[in-house]
Amino acid sequence: MKRSRALLVGLALVFLFIWNVLPVYAEEKAVAESSDTALGSILDLLKEKKIITNEDASAFVRRMVYKTMAKEDVKALVDLLREKGVVTGEEAAGFIQKLAGTPLSLEEKGVVTQTSVAGVQEANKLILPSGDNEFIRQLRELWIKKGNRPVDFDIQFGNIKDVKEIIDRMRVIGVITPAYAAKLEEFYRENFLSGAVTTVMENKESNYIDQIRKNTAWEIDEKIKNILKDEWWQNIRLSGDFRFRYEGDYFDKNNGIMLQPANPSQLMNTTVNRDRFRLRFRLDVNAKLADGLEIGAGLATGTTSNPSENVTLGDSFNNQSIVLSKAFLKWSPNPDLTFWGGRFVNPFFFTDLVWYPDLNFDGIAVQYNQPLAENWGIFLNAGAFPLQEVDLSARDKWLFGGQLGFKYRHMDDLCAKLGVAFYDYEHTVGIVNDPTQPGLTNWTAPQFQQKGNTLMDIDPSSNILTAYASAFRELNVTGSLDLGYWRPMHVILIADYVNNLGFNQNEVDVRAGAIVEKATEGYQLGFTVGYPTVQKFAEWKGLLFYKYLESDAVMDAYTDQDFHLGGTNAKGWIIGGDFGLARNVWLSTRWFTANEITGPPLAIDVFQFNVNAKF
Repeated sequence: MKRSRALLVGLALVFLFIWNVLPVYAEEKAVAESSDTALGSILDLLKEKKIITNEDASAFVRRMVYKTMAKEDVKALVDLLREKGVVTGEEAAGFIQKLAGTPLSLEEKGVVTQTSVAGVQEANKLILPSGDNEFIRQLRELWIKKGNRPVDFDIQFGNIKDVKEIIDRMRVIGVITPAYAAKLEEFYRENFLSGAVTTVMENKESNYIDQIRKNTAWEIDEKIKNILKDEWWQNIRLSGDFRFRYEGDYFDKNNGIMLQPANPSQLMNTTVNRDRFRLRFRLDVNAKLADGLEIGAGLATGTTSNPSENVTLGDSFNNQSIVLSKAFLKWSPNPDLTFWGGRFVNPFFFTDLVWYPDLNFDGIAVQYNQPLAENWGIFLNAGAFPLQEVDLSARDKWLFGGQLGFKYRHMDDLCAKLGVAFYDYEHTVGIVNDPTQPGLTNWTAPQFQQKGNTLMDIDPSSNILTAYASAFRELNVTGSLDLGYWRPMHVILIADYVNNLGFNQNEVDVRAGAIVEKATEGYQLGFTVGYPTVQKFAEWKGLLFYKYLESDAVMDAYTDQDFHLGGTNAKGWIIGGDFGLARNVWLSTRWFTANEITGPPLAIDVFQFNVNAKF
């Protein structure tokens, strides 16, 4: 028992220099007299590293109420400091070597005497509890009576409901003596705990060191974090994710033969099944410059000719490309308002009906949230995004977007969100070249496109160069309803609707050179059930969606690349699930089955099996 008590005193050192809130009672002389011991060396080093002050060291030495601290106990303290990174391995070895010939008797140093111990014990009067809450209240009164601030009690013990743990912590930091703490614990066990619980409480003493480590770990981390907060590397955060995918693309044998929209001289694969491995890796670096000001950058697999960050394996073992996927400045003058500039994540509330999830935006954006009542609030998202800067032309391509929405939250049981957005594409309609100036308006052809939109030929020669025949001004209404009554399980309902208000029938017919059926609407309905995000072993989520997206409902370049292998003019189902393998490692699978809405038959099924990890 004596050795166990001495070890607790050693660990109390860690707690004392972390919190630095106890009154200073010791004399500098007492600290100086202990400086030739291994314990004194530890205190000197901690002061040198500016982890504790002279006053902290004095307070610790003065509050040592034990006669002797065993060498093994000081070694345990050194090991803990080394484990937390407070001292190096070389410094720890020096302390251990000094222990070989150094007695550690505080009584011999005159720091603690029997008289001082008796005085502390006399000052502690037994509390007579009338219930757990009353017991804690009176412990708080004792804390204040001993000269400590009430707020410090609330900070250290405010979230603790276990009376035994509060007594243990008060004993460790020297507010009450071990004998008095034992007396309190005995009274508490006899009057409030059953025999079974009493046995558990009594057996806890053998594992007390583990308990102290657990109780003080966050305090050590907070102290060190506060000391190092001004170091530049403390303001940098790394994150990333990895996905390895098997994908099978399966085509119906009755599919039509079609040309590549972006390159009409080549055929599009519509009949040959395909199996492939795909890879996606992303690495993000964010740095805090000042309060509310942050810069960030991201690297990802991919190319500069496709928004997707997937790369297909099977290129004679050649290296894969890494591109700059994000680079931004983020300013939040207050928690409700954020400005973005550069290249950043999609700032809107959306689903993959309109936007491909991997898509990042170039330009500027603002996000604003305003609470209206206890459970209600509004949000506003807006931005201006250059799509293509055209040399020798004043008609650069732009996207302007704005979104207004409402959100409701009742604890975690019911969360609802509704957003209405309008996306206006400027200068994206094709313009036929003047035969006398070949290539002058080639810039009106999209730099990237998938399939589905109504196209026009802007090259008057025998060659073909396609561009969009319709303007795009998309009205998008997105809603979600999160039902968390079965926590941790959630049922999340999602609905999305889009209508291209920029489609002009007469203008499109003229540009396309034919009568074009108006097809400007799209919608998606579905739900997920399970954990909202899968992060740990055995957590799971299932999903089921139906999607319907007509030819000119959205610009085909930026919608989902997995459903119907990208583009518009498709309808069908999405089914899938996720399952956690370990912390931040999970499996996911998706099955997309889609058919064309109009035109030649094009039925495509896509199966994906993913291994995902993030950090």
